[in-house]
Parts: sequence; structure tokens; C-alpha cells
Amino acid sequence: MSKRVTLAQNATPCDATNVNRGVQKKAEMQGARVLILTGEHKGDEGVCLGEADRPGLWVISPDDSDEILPLVFERDFGLLVDLSADPQLN
Repeated sequence: MSKRVTLAQNATPCDATNVNRGVQKKAEMQGARVLILTGEHKGDEGVCLGEADRPGLWVISPDDSDEILPLVFERDFGLLVDLSADPQLN
């Protein structure tokens, strides 16, 4: 068994939360694919356009809309992760 598989099997939800918060703090979410979790666009995918003017908010554009939404990370939207069988795509 490879080290990658062993690490993945030993990961906890807390590990994922720490990774997500690290990404949020570094403001590297611009351009990231997201899933909207609340509101009129709940369940829709979109793209993060970057940080909003107000602290703690990010600007999200749903794929099927021209709207620009100010949302809170981990409450109103989450990052989409490609768990492809091909590690080059992850």
C-alpha cells in the first residue's frame, strides 16, 4: 500500500477543515470551482471571483446566472474537489 493511500485512509474531517481554512486565509480561492450551499442557487456550481470588500465574504458567480453573490466560505459555499481515479487530475 502506498503512503498516499495510507494517509488518505487515516485522514479525518478535521484535517479537511484545516486545509480549507488554510486556503481561505491565503486568499487563493480566486478561480476555484465551488458548490453553493444556501439560498436561491443552493446546489448550483460556480466560480469564486475572489474576496469581497467586507471581511469574511467571497464573491461567487453561479454557472447558470449573471449574478454575483457575496457568500461566506464553509457556510454558504464549499470548494469542489475532483477525486478522479487519475491522480494527475486531482
